[in-house]
Amino acid sequence: MLQRLLYQRKYKDSEFATLFAPYRGKEYVALDLETTSLDTKLADIVSMGAVIISENRILASQCFDIKIRATDKLAGDSIKVHRLRHSDLAQACSIEEALPKLLQFIGARPIVGYNIGYDQRILNRHCKQRYGFKLVNPLIDVGRMFADKVHVDHVGISPNQDLVHICQSLGIPLSGRHQAIDDAITAAMIYLRLQLGPRPTSALPKAISA
Repeated sequence: MLQRLLYQRKYKDSEFATLFAPYRGKEYVALDLETTSLDTKLADIVSMGAVIISENRILASQCFDIKIRATDKLAGDSIKVHRLRHSDLAQACSIEEALPKLLQFIGARPIVGYNIGYDQRILNRHCKQRYGFKLVNPLIDVGRMFADKVHVDHVGISPNQDLVHICQSLGIPLSGRHQAIDDAITAAMIYLRLQLGPRPTSALPKAISA
């Protein structure tokens, strides 16, 4: 990728050099962000969760789980979703502290997640504002992965990519939803189940949840 090569040259002596190095390993990083809204141009991050997938294992003991100090964008609607209040985040890290730590944890590994394009756009906005680059890591969306692998009974029917439905179809427990680290681990479990398990089946489609 041309963008990766340009970044390799520009940031070769920076703390972010490893982000753009060729990756030849076999690990993946499952990632989830909790934010103040669904608007990728305005949302602030309130928590980050990530975990490494190594071959057929989730390295939960090496997970990345960090909360971000609240901004004035943290309001009632988002609090209802992730249940993180201003008082819960008063002693948390600033985004300036947390973001480099997350980037070092991810490195050049491919990133796995549910609706991962949303998380990528949020991270890209913050990285571009602060460091001048965007992420070039390959992305794997487990919702689309499920849709590609699922067997549907009728030609032309789009598979249901709702997260609850996916987990029920695959026999994966869904707990702690909208907690970043729990959602990252759920995405990792979906990825491994789809990679290693039998082809799933699906009922009629429903709307995709946020």
